[in-house]
Amino acid sequence: MIKREYTNINDFLEDDSFKNWVHQENGTDISFWEFWIENNPEKLALVNKAKDLVLGVSFQKNFVSEEKVALEWSKLASKIKDRKAKPKRKVRFLKQFGAAASILLLVSVGFYFINKNTKITHKTNYGEILNIKLQDGSDVTLNSNSSLSYYKNESRKVWLSGEAFFQVDKKKATNAKFWVLTNDLEVEVYGTSFNVNTKKQKTDVFLEEGNIWLKLKNGSDKKMIPGNYISYSADKNKILEEKNIFNPTIKTSWKDGSLLFDNLSLEKAMEKIEESYGYSIVFKDEVSKNTLITGAVPITNIDICLKAIEKSVDVIITKKDNSLVISKK
Repeated sequence: MIKREYTNINDFLEDDSFKNWVHQENGTDISFWEFWIENNPEKLALVNKAKDLVLGVSFQKNFVSEEKVALEWSKLASKIKDRKAKPKRKVRFLKQFGAAASILLLVSVGFYFINKNTKITHKTNYGEILNIKLQDGSDVTLNSNSSLSYYKNESRKVWLSGEAFFQVDKKKATNAKFWVLTNDLEVEVYGTSFNVNTKKQKTDVFLEEGNIWLKLKNGSDKKMIPGNYISYSADKNKILEEKNIFNPTIKTSWKDGSLLFDNLSLEKAMEKIEESYGYSIVFKDEVSKNTLITGAVPITNIDICLKAIEKSVDVIITKKDNSLVISKK
């Protein structure tokens, strides 16, 4: 188990032994945490909040099945083989059969090339997270209300609208590049892990590991190293924000079904909820808007998510049509 001072919710959520205690899965961890709670009664409220969050995160990974393009080709090949195996009945049919075979071959070849150039698109609804395995071996986690497109014969060049986390498979033999294209910029990599978000008319890129190049729409290039975060807008033709982030989970925790906030205003935190579920956010007072929130909340269930936020910052969140109305208690 991790040796640390448990001073906030995130300390509990990062400890596997605490999760084992919540799920009652490991005798040693269960004994440790029962002893720890008994000797730290002042932390009981914090423990219960963290327990609620662990129980509330019910992230279900939906892996995308492989495309079945080869199926039609194998059917056509089988038909051709069956026809060749049949005995020739009369000589006068040779010419007609030859013509038919030629047409079938042309159709088969045409079908094959059309399928190779078919554009594949994956889309997610609000509140949905999707895991995609590309043909080159790369993994993509697509956030809610997002889409990822690529051509069947070129899955190392993808178009993104929304947010996605990429774990690009490095091709050591060919050193082939991988491209992510958005309305603002292009990301050029060989093999690495990074997050791209194109929402709110800009593109945010966070590099978790490896090295990448950004080709901005204004013609300039930017090299990124692990921990770098850049936000760029083509409409405004400038870099909006550039900094280093030392805790990568702040930018990538969504892919595991939760959002991590580190001393963030509730107004900024609710922007992420708006992106995930499409609700408009309405604050009834300035105090609630500027309240700071630290910790993790689950995002795969909107009701549990809102209850977790209410507990964390002592506010009331009410659903009203397509809005979330927030006020202090």
